[in-house]
Parts: sequence; C-alpha cells; structure tokens
Amino acid sequence: MMHHVIERAKELVTSKLNIVETADDWGLLLEEINGIDEWVQLSQYYAPRQTTTKLVERPETPSSLPIKMIQERKEEVERIVEQRYSYTFERQLKGGSLREWPNSHVSETEIRDWNLEHGMEVRVQVLHQDERRTSLEILAVVATDQVKPLAERIVFEKCIVKNHGIIEATIDGPLQDETGKPFYYTTPLEDMRFFQLKAGQLVDLVMWKGHPETLTIVWKHAFHYEVPTMTELPARDVSSGSPESATASPANKQAKTGRYDKMMQRKPKAKKVKKERRLREKKVQQLERLDTTTLPGQPIEFVDKTALDFASYDGMRLVIVGNEQQRAVYRDFFAETGVELIHLGGDAQAAKKIACLAKKTDAIVVVKSRVSHAAAAHVLVQAKKHDIPFAIERLDGRRSLYTACQQQLEKAMVQRLLKDER
Repeated sequence: MMHHVIERAKELVTSKLNIVETADDWGLLLEEINGIDEWVQLSQYYAPRQTTTKLVERPETPSSLPIKMIQERKEEVERIVEQRYSYTFERQLKGGSLREWPNSHVSETEIRDWNLEHGMEVRVQVLHQDERRTSLEILAVVATDQVKPLAERIVFEKCIVKNHGIIEATIDGPLQDETGKPFYYTTPLEDMRFFQLKAGQLVDLVMWKGHPETLTIVWKHAFHYEVPTMTELPARDVSSGSPESATASPANKQAKTGRYDKMMQRKPKAKKVKKERRLREKKVQQLERLDTTTLPGQPIEFVDKTALDFASYDGMRLVIVGNEQQRAVYRDFFAETGVELIHLGGDAQAAKKIACLAKKTDAIVVVKSRVSHAAAAHVLVQAKKHDIPFAIERLDGRRSLYTACQQQLEKAMVQRLLKDER
C-alpha cells in the first residue's frame, strides 16, 4: 500500500516543478511539498504493518508492447497480518501474558478457571483493548508440552487474615520464608479496601524469589476460616484401673486463646427442644356469676329499677370531670333534681377551672375512663386541699355514675351537718 502513496507523491512533486518560474512560485512549491510530506507520514502511520513485501513479475514480454501494459501485468503480493492459531502463556506475579503478543494481559480469574501453567499453548480472544494493554479471554488450552514449573515465583496458599490485615499463618502452619524462618505480613490499606478483607478470610500471597519487597496478595478465597475447637481428654491412670484416679496434667489442659482466636471460634447453636402440643380441653367447671352491683350476691341479671332520690340535696353544687359527650344528658337529668351541675372537660386545660370553683363545690366525681392523667391529678389535689368528697368512677353506665354522685353528695351533707353542730 505504501508504494502507491510514494508513487503518487512523486507524480505530484514532478507536476509542480514544471510550473515553477519565479521565486514566489518556488516558495509556494515548498509549502506544497511540506503538505505532501505530512500526507506520506500519516499514510505510513495508518497503514498495517508488513512482514514481507514482494513484487512478482511476469516473464519478460516483447519490447513491442507498451510500457503501461507491462506495468499492469506486474502483480503485488499484499502483506497480511499473520494470526497465530495458539499462543504461549507466561505466568507473571499477578496474572499472566502471551509471549507472542506484546502488552497482553490474562486476568487471575481466567488463570484459575482454566488452571493455566507457565508454557501452555492457549487460544484467546480480545476482551478489552486500550492504549496500555489488551485484556484477553481464554477460549481453549491447545497443548501442554512446554509446561515447566516457575521456580522464581513463590506462592503462599490459604493464608489466614486476622484483624487489622495481619497475616502470620496459613491453615497448615505458620508463614515461613525460603529459609524456613517465620515472618508476618501487614496488608496495605489499599489492598484491604480493594479485596474488602475481614478477619477470618483466606488469601494467597505471592512474591519473586529473593525479593521479599514484592510480596503481595494475588487472590481472595470466597469462604471464611474458623478455628476448629478440640477438647482433650484427661490422662487416665492405667495402673490403678479406676476412673477416679485419672488426673489431668497441666500440659493436657487447653491453653487460653487470644483475643483474635476467640472472635474466630465456632459458636455452636443449641438445638431447640420441640415443645409438646397442648390440646385444649373443654372446661367442666361452670363459670361463676359476675357481681357488678354495690350489693354483694346480686348477679348481672339483677336490674335495680328504683329511682334515685336527689330531693334532699337541693341547692348543692356537684362537679363532674370527663365524658364531655354526655354533657347534655347529665344536664337534663340534674336539672329536675335541683342540684347545680358543673361539667368540666377531661383535658388538663379544662380541669384547671376547678381551682376557682373548689371553695363553693360540695362533691366531685371523676370519670376514670374519660379523663387524662394530668386533669385527674389536678382535680384530686384541689379536692384534698379543700376537704371535698370525691370519687373516681369507671364509666359502666349512667346508673353507676348517678349512684356515685348521690353517695358523694350524701357525704358532703354529713360534713355540713357536723360543722353546724360545732
């Protein structure tokens, strides 16, 4: 493709040279040549890379043929970008790459899914490509003839992560370097956040041989590690033959675990005991009758139809607190008896009026189920302060309320007669 561009550039320059006559024309020619040069450079940049370029010519033709016809008979073999059937996999510290593909990258997940080893022949396809590298996806493993262990890469499998990212042991024992010396690894903060590490998780550490500064986390397992709980039986004295003589030595006693080990210990859940189902049996004993009247022994079927007498309490003042919905009913009832009725609301704001009415009040009745706690407390304070008979009546009906009013008015009349005698 590039020889077409070069031939075309030569033709353009030659055609421009034929029209140069003055110095100004020469200056314009130089500018056009610069533009042609930029065009050639861009064409070279965007043209595909060629491995071999070969011109195949036909046998010599008679000189009688025109030159154009001779040039047309020349055939050019275009270079084709060669694609390989398979590539050689090379293991890196993290992930891997392909030997024949520059800037290629195979993720650690792909390597573990396919169990890839250094030297395998694999088939791939492009997963993602940018300016830095090309991410590849494994399609198949073609050959394993050139597999060889990578001695420079040291792997510590299934390391236990403790609190604050400290790693000092694996599930098989303490973490040891090449010489067998135990050591510990503190996970950097960025790795803690990237892998979202917590206490009890298992990770794989990797490093290059002889370069401990390259130690890093390469993989996080999906499960947690729990320290198995083991109970040792006390040593038994075989000579005596009696279980009572068996004494546990201090070495057999289980040592106290550390703070981190206690957090990772398995906590067994107690099995719930299934409760027996209780069958509901029919009651044989009959229910007793409920007494709701003031006289003992009278059942609920008893209805007291005798009228209440308020004639002797004419001119006395009665205060009822609560149950505002029945204000009109109470007012009509006490209007015929001659008793002065003052009905206050069940809220605390309305009950404050009792302070100015207490000195001229003879009896007070509070409806318990229709009054607030603050209002009831305020009324009781005034009743005790001025020695006024009061009752707290649960609202069972009008009859019970009227009976309570009659009883308190009677107490007030008795108090008045005692004062008069003195």
